[in-house]
Amino acid sequence: MPKQAPPRVILCLGLKSSGSTWLYNVAIRILKEARLPRGAVAAFFADNSAMLPVGAEKAQILVIKSHEPSRSILFLTRFARGKVLVSVREPRDSVASLMQRFGHSFESSLRDVRVGAGHVVALSRERGAMILRYEDGFADDERTVDHVARFLGVRLSKAARTRIFRSLTREAVQKKIEKLHKGETDPNAFDFTTQWHPGHVGDGRVGKFKKVLTAAQQRKIELATKDYSKAFGYRRARKR
Repeated sequence: MPKQAPPRVILCLGLKSSGSTWLYNVAIRILKEARLPRGAVAAFFADNSAMLPVGAEKAQILVIKSHEPSRSILFLTRFARGKVLVSVREPRDSVASLMQRFGHSFESSLRDVRVGAGHVVALSRERGAMILRYEDGFADDERTVDHVARFLGVRLSKAARTRIFRSLTREAVQKKIEKLHKGETDPNAFDFTTQWHPGHVGDGRVGKFKKVLTAAQQRKIELATKDYSKAFGYRRARKR
């Protein structure tokens, strides 16, 4: 049962390939354990108000996944005194992961990470923000479910925590994706409810950029994300 009313808006934001979709699904499952009335929770992706689904206003709680939230999404979150779940990752690894898992070009991946990094830095300063670092392995740690539940004001039993975590292990998510996207060949396809893409589950490796990116590409990313890297303590590569 909730120990207090969960926030009306929960915004899940993160650098691409940093685990933000995992956090989004954790938040949804935690709210299900709160035994709220049917239809009380509406979960969806939206970067702007035009992307809000029809009927969302009837829900008690909105769980919004976003990478480039517009002023309207930020206003909604702030007006509702919402909570923000923010995931961060070494930007060079994020670019490398996008290129490997989705077949995106370097320039396209760089653009997404550069723009997303600016939003992440801004949102991490919100009073109601919880920051999780990819390199800490939060998606592979059952305790993360407890941390997020407390942040959202929901009390979980040990059994519920374990049930949620086991449903979102890498193996469980991969099986879910295979079921959702059977026969799908487009790596950019996604399931509306979970936001899982066919290539969503990565290898979790830290420092993969060293084998994927050229030295010139690494420097481009460093220059494009210097404020982000400074804010979250990601060091620039040493000069060769």
